Amino acid sequence: MKDIFSETKESLVPTWAVLKNAGEKVQGTYVGRIDNLLSKFGNRQNIYQLLQHDASGDKLVNVAIGVNKKFINDEMQKVNFGQIIGFVCKGMVKVKFQGVMVDSKDYGLYQDPKIVDEAWLKENDGNMPKVINAEAATLSSDEDDAEKEFENFGKEAEPFPSSSSVTDEDKLAIINKLASDKLAISDPSLVKDKVMEVTGIAFVPVNYDKIVAALRQIA
Repeated sequence: MKDIFSETKESLVPTWAVLKNAGEKVQGTYVGRIDNLLSKFGNRQNIYQLLQHDASGDKLVNVAIGVNKKFINDEMQKVNFGQIIGFVCKGMVKVKFQGVMVDSKDYGLYQDPKIVDEAWLKENDGNMPKVINAEAATLSSDEDDAEKEFENFGKEAEPFPSSSSVTDEDKLAIINKLASDKLAISDPSLVKDKVMEVTGIAFVPVNYDKIVAALRQIA
């Protein structure tokens, strides 16, 4: 009988890269990809998996990029498994959505087809990973573990054309703009309490669609 413990490696439990602020970055060997994964917040995202090697052993890191980040996702189509690549958060940029300028997170990709993990390529020769399309799957990241799972996202109020094209940060920016226009609130720190008082809706990401719809109905 073959000894499975000597002939294979232990499966790695992925951690999640946190790229919230400008300058935060992550790099590793590109070893996996999951497309169209639905987050708890109802947003489609592509997951790029990076293998990192250090003194403590190997680590697998998930990098979540929303499907609305077209440039990064298009660039990743050119990247091959086994390349050593890096993602960096470049901060926030202004984009126009439904006539409103909103803040959206911007990412950068660092890759060179000549920079590869030779050892990993040799080890996986003839057994390269396959891209997984998780069309209706749900996976939670460390960033949204604290939020309650919800169902029927957007059915009661759908102010946005598609949840896959708008992030929670985009929606929050629209809420802040509507609070300024409809409630005369110029200080973002006051928006949460005032919006809950006026709408009676809990100010959490799963309710952003409802909040936007409610604010838009205010004369």
